[in-house]
Amino acid sequence: MRVQAAYVEAREALRADAPAVAIRALQWLLSHLAEARGVSPDLSLSAKLAALADAGILARTIRPALIERALSATSGSKEAWALMTLAEHALARAYLGRSGA
Repeated sequence: MRVQAAYVEAREALRADAPAVAIRALQWLLSHLAEARGVSPDLSLSAKLAALADAGILARTIRPALIERALSATSGSKEAWALMTLAEHALARAYLGRSGA
């Protein structure tokens, strides 16, 4: 339920042009996915994304530029949309059993 709520919050924030709110929700969502798979909550988001890739939740074929943009410190729309792309990819692979990049 919390994962779905975070996703919905992020989608609504993106529609309302509130990237900072979307970023916060998406960072939590991606962190939660990693932590649910045993990753330490003390690790950085970058380390958590790497762990998701190691677990096959994020495909290794995801462009490094997308991950770099998602991890930028700008709190802008580009960062928010990059995080949304990663989150949607991870959710599809984690919960729907879809593979591929």
